[in-house]
Amino acid sequence: MIRANYQNQAVKFLLKDQNNMKLIKNKKAKFILVVLSLSIMCSCNKKNKEYYYPSHNIKYSEEYNKSGELKKINTYYDTIGNLKYHMLFRKNDHDSIIYYYKNGKIYKTGLQDFKAKKYGNWYLYTREGYLSEIREYFIIENNYILNRNWYLGKKKDTLWYAKKSNRYNQKEFVNDTLECRNSSMINFDFYCKDTISISEPFAAAVRCNSPLLREYNSQIIMVLGKENHNFNKTFSNEKDVKLDTFYNLNKDKINRVNFPKANRNYVVAFGRWFDKPGKKILRGYMIEFFKRKPTLEDNNVKGETKVYFEKIIYVKDTVK
Repeated sequence: MIRANYQNQAVKFLLKDQNNMKLIKNKKAKFILVVLSLSIMCSCNKKNKEYYYPSHNIKYSEEYNKSGELKKINTYYDTIGNLKYHMLFRKNDHDSIIYYYKNGKIYKTGLQDFKAKKYGNWYLYTREGYLSEIREYFIIENNYILNRNWYLGKKKDTLWYAKKSNRYNQKEFVNDTLECRNSSMINFDFYCKDTISISEPFAAAVRCNSPLLREYNSQIIMVLGKENHNFNKTFSNEKDVKLDTFYNLNKDKINRVNFPKANRNYVVAFGRWFDKPGKKILRGYMIEFFKRKPTLEDNNVKGETKVYFEKIIYVKDTVK
């Protein structure tokens, strides 16, 4: 009887021990789970950060979203009062940039890729807040180029030549003033809306009013990549692209009547019909060129320049 009671107590202690072990294991598992959860939260939810000049003024700050992705960088002048110099907004495939004068007004704004290469239109303003200049950038293979630029007056009228107001004399920006002081008077005119019916053509013209090779009696043509064999974003596949070529009014007699006063060398009408609806990206370039026999004064026999082109339109699956 004594032995049976002893065995019963032993079994009770053993069961209690096992229950304690299970409890310990469960607690360990929960602890490990909590630690893992915290580590995941720490890795995802990056905290906003601030960095400082030796003067202890704030230099720049980083802001992150809930997923731990960088969404904004604010950069400041080394002054008391947190004067903003530069703001970067991180998007899915590009950065949106704003620079500021010390008086708080915007100096310039535009887009760049994640390698800090500018593209698209950049808008520059005077210290007083007037739109002063528009610069159009393209990323061509691994380089970015200034494709066109326009200087503007206070009434937003395009100027042939820049004025003193188109200079940026704050010391941080003074070197950003272009050496070329005349506007690019090369216009792409569109004769349709950005959204068209499938029964409508995309219709446009390019007018080169500031030809760089005019002294050689140059001419222009326009080329577009075909819809199914188009240029890529950086034009790096140029050798593989199939082209549609459009000629100037010297050769294009059909469209000549639409431009009665134009210099025929420097106007090209171009366009396209579409078989399928959807988003369409038209890419190509205007070529200004000359070809001639050498003279005693000048042995240049040929030359060309390019102005790049990109236009997005939407085609609706409806008949107008």
